[in-house]
Parts: sequence; structure tokens; C-alpha cells
Amino acid sequence: MVVVEEVTKLSERRTQTSSEVFPDDALASIREAVEAAPASVFDGSTKHTEVGGFDTAIADGLSQYEYEGDAAGGYNPNCKLWSHQGFHYSVDLYDADARIAIGIEKSERKNVSDDLLKFQKGYRTQKDGRPKIEFGCLVVPVNYLGRHNLYQHSLTKLDFMKGVLFIDDVAVIGYRDPRPD
Repeated sequence: MVVVEEVTKLSERRTQTSSEVFPDDALASIREAVEAAPASVFDGSTKHTEVGGFDTAIADGLSQYEYEGDAAGGYNPNCKLWSHQGFHYSVDLYDADARIAIGIEKSERKNVSDDLLKFQKGYRTQKDGRPKIEFGCLVVPVNYLGRHNLYQHSLTKLDFMKGVLFIDDVAVIGYRDPRPD
């Protein structure tokens, strides 16, 4: 099983209190799905390579979420939240009822910024009078290339952007990538 080492919410790091806090039950479900992913999904791959099985294993534990990889060709239109505006960006997992989007990263630091921008855009995009995304969740490794910590990088990026990041809350789940450095 994959080990979760850290969980932090933006709401714990900012002084602004008018936003909603990431729902504890939803965050617990996401954490459980990450922890339930078998470490074997990383077998046979090296760092710097995509591990789609990890995303699939997490999606299997979150049946209420749309999964980007579910549709033919791996592009579920229900995860492409801005296609009606001509933008074909997508989130990895999306619960339209709870307005929660999840970005799962295995290695790329720049993807953290991309995910935060998607969460921001989702908060600014309305459906039925509510933001499409009210809560974002990043699932990132605490270990990457030995000395790099994508989890800590995510928190630094959140701290940097928190004054301009208009979203109710963002949770960051840090897991230990079982692959050797």
C-alpha cells in the first residue's frame, strides 16, 4: 500500500476565514483511496515516467468521482471542465456534486502550478450559480529525486499564491513514492 505521510489544507495556512474549509469526510475518503493504492502499481517503472496505474487505483477507491482516464482514449469529457469555452484542460478526478477536483502528480513540479491554476479557473467558472470547483486536492510525493520534495514545493507554491488564489480550500496530500531514487 502507498504510505501517506503528510496532509495540509490551505485553510490552515491563511488568515482569511470567510471561505469554506475542505470537508473532512471528503478529505478522509481521498486519503483512504491513496493509501489503498497498491505500491505494486509503481513496479517496473522508474522515476521520471508516468504511472497511470496509480491514478486508476485512486479512482477505483473514489467511485463518486469522474476519472479522466475512464473514457475511450483516456479523456473523459466530464473532467474537461472548460471545453465549452474552447479550453481542453482537464482535472484527474472530479466530483461535480461536491465541487471537488483532484490533481495527482508523480514528478513534475510545474504541474503543481498548472493544477492550482485549474482549481482557480474552476472556481471562477460557474455552473448552476456555483463555482465548478470549490475545493481542490493535490496528491503529490514527499520524495522525488531524493532531495526534492514535491509536497513541500506544493506548500510553498500555495503560500506564494494564497493572496490571489480564490477558492474555498485546497488540500495537499503527500505520499511516499516507493520507487528507488
